[in-house]
Amino acid sequence: MLSDSMRVFITVAEKKNFSKAAKSLSLTQPAVSFQIQTLEQYYQTMLFDRVNRHVKLTAAGELLLDYAIHMNNLQAELERNIQQLTGHVKGELLIGASTTIGEYLLPHVVGSFKKAYPDVNVTIQIMNTNEVAEGVNNKHFDLGIIEGPCEFPSLKEEKLLEDELVVVVPTNHEFADRKEITLEELATLPYITREAGSGSRLLFEQALIDADFDIENFNMVMELGSTTAIKSAIVGGLGVSTLSIWAIQDLLKLGRIAPLTIKGVRLNRNFNIILNDDKFQSEATIKFIDHLQKEDIQSLLK
Repeated sequence: MLSDSMRVFITVAEKKNFSKAAKSLSLTQPAVSFQIQTLEQYYQTMLFDRVNRHVKLTAAGELLLDYAIHMNNLQAELERNIQQLTGHVKGELLIGASTTIGEYLLPHVVGSFKKAYPDVNVTIQIMNTNEVAEGVNNKHFDLGIIEGPCEFPSLKEEKLLEDELVVVVPTNHEFADRKEITLEELATLPYITREAGSGSRLLFEQALIDADFDIENFNMVMELGSTTAIKSAIVGGLGVSTLSIWAIQDLLKLGRIAPLTIKGVRLNRNFNIILNDDKFQSEATIKFIDHLQKEDIQSLLK
């Protein structure tokens, strides 16, 4: 196995900052510094030049990084080949997921995946689409699942599932008995929006641009960073919003909300798996992606 010092060294080299590396590794900054000092004492040379808050690899550091990455890839390849040979898949799987997917879809999928592969430890970090893509790009996540466009062309993107945003109103709302609403009508209602960087918000704003409708005409009353919070606000009568049809299944079953489409406006998108082709994919990652693509996710939500 790759030593703790080497793992810390690779992370510091990637982050170019001790505190960022410590945060990424869930370590204290003194612990990170100690691991780097251990390597520098062993090799009897400086591996980083400290410049203000950032660090830069020395010539010796560049050389060590090449070998460390090679050793890390060899170890990952060995583990994957052994797991393929024995059929025993284990290890850590770190998934970045945007809010709708992470809160409403992945828990069901991970549950069924764990029944098949109980020795894989799965961790899901939920954040907005832009943050997930950045995490996959810098190899913090083994894979990401996002609900908006990926801004990193170097990442590999695969369609997972189709989604649709609908206008959500409480069942006691004057429009609750309708199937459709116009943009002009929607603009008169108190509207609750997601935070900047959210895939849902990006899709809605792009739809307004395509419809040549000025978002400044909307009555924005609140910005919330979670779909769950928006749902609670809607049920509480604080406003309306556009949410994923997947995210409102629980409230639909309880009869607490009503979904409406917007006349002449399409709010369709795909949930996509994103991967970093430069990152060696573990057997756990490969098996999880295969499980995602074969699983009938809709049946899990019933």
